[in-house]
Amino acid sequence: MHADPGSPPPLRVVVVDADDRVRESLSRLLCIGDRVEVVGSAGQTGPALDLVVATGPDVVVVDPRLPGIDGGLEFIDRVRTHAPGVRVVVMSGADTPQLDDLARTADGIVRKTFRATDLLTAILGSIVLALM
Repeated sequence: MHADPGSPPPLRVVVVDADDRVRESLSRLLCIGDRVEVVGSAGQTGPALDLVVATGPDVVVVDPRLPGIDGGLEFIDRVRTHAPGVRVVVMSGADTPQLDDLARTADGIVRKTFRATDLLTAILGSIVLALM
């Protein structure tokens, strides 16, 4: 939680990645400081979409190589349909044929080799774009 009553509330984030360790690490990393609150995480598309709808986060951080989806595009489309105000930041571990499409569809994209500040900048940037 944020300590300064004059500061804006933290951004609410859902982390979606098939690897439990990655989800746990990202959740801990994002909660350092007071700018982000991780409201949930999931490793599969169905539970992830349910979580997004139930929690109403500001941003979803997603690995596009989740089981059961076509390069992440289908999941992003579902988020846009069921939770249109939610921003989507894609974490990409490698170049894929869909990377250009993901970059056009997502609100932000960051490599999985990111530094913590890179991910935070992508999350914050996706919110700034929504306000424009």
